[in-house]
Amino acid sequence: MLQANLKTPENFVLEEAPTPEPREHEALIKVVQAGICGSDVHAYYGKHPFISCPIVPGHEFVGTVAKCGDGSTELVGKRVTVLPSLVCGTCYNCRIGRFNICESLRVIGCQAPGAFAEYVVVPKDMVFELPESFSWDQGVLVEPLSVAVHAVRRVPHIAGQTVLVLGAGTIGLMVIATLKAYGAGTIIVSDFNDNRLELAQALGAHHVVNAGKINLAQWIKENVERVDSTFECVGVAATVNQGIELTIKGGNVVILGVFEEHAMVNMGLVQDKELNMIGTLMYTREDYREAIRIIGHNPQIDRLITHRFPLKDVDKGFSVLRNQPDEAIKVVLEI
Repeated sequence: MLQANLKTPENFVLEEAPTPEPREHEALIKVVQAGICGSDVHAYYGKHPFISCPIVPGHEFVGTVAKCGDGSTELVGKRVTVLPSLVCGTCYNCRIGRFNICESLRVIGCQAPGAFAEYVVVPKDMVFELPESFSWDQGVLVEPLSVAVHAVRRVPHIAGQTVLVLGAGTIGLMVIATLKAYGAGTIIVSDFNDNRLELAQALGAHHVVNAGKINLAQWIKENVERVDSTFECVGVAATVNQGIELTIKGGNVVILGVFEEHAMVNMGLVQDKELNMIGTLMYTREDYREAIRIIGHNPQIDRLITHRFPLKDVDKGFSVLRNQPDEAIKVVLEI
């Protein structure tokens, strides 16, 4: 089979490799599409704290089941997406249903071979059959939307809240769609890109603020009574501290961004305002089921896919994400 191996930062090698054989608890997936995630971009440039080269990336993907290691056939030929977590199943968090923070967590495409390949082996119990009505595009968006679903579900009583989303990249846009589905009262989105802000409105944002043109703090002071919860979707100290500053006392600041560097955070203000700082990582099976439900009810989500490339042009996909930030949101590899 053909696979794209990130041998060293910014150096993909297209190579032939043996098609893997699934073990008893595994399934072999013939990959149709794989999305390029922000985490993949960090890894590509050698800046992800938990991904090292060489690695075959790809953790958001769809395909068909080619074979099950236990010899069963009920899934063979089915159109599926996959929850890419590899977990121990025995640590405390696994035992209480929070396997997304397993003590031994590994992720397909991050610490194990991923879906930038014609075939990938996955745990059979992490396979999710796609609804018959779903396109491949809808299916490939289940994984990133599940990140947003998990984050939103971490906040108690989100319905009716005034919410600020910092960053309208893929995950920020997914958070908006999820907030809409969960009945947030007012959704405010801040970014520097007018195209992304336009899409944010299509996905359900009530107000958008171009922070390069308008002072966000002043806008909030003049237009809303308070911000109950803030979702930081950038991964830099400036937006974390902005969230801390702008969120009401007793409110929630949720951290989704991937940080390339340590962030200096105003913990004195966190303490003084009695804020709830909430970390969020990946998703659970219930988050995946919810993401499938939300995608089925929001046709605008498909608009996040802006570019497509064949696997042989994988480097072009990463180049577009870096060099065309105004246009590129979700880049998909057609395997």
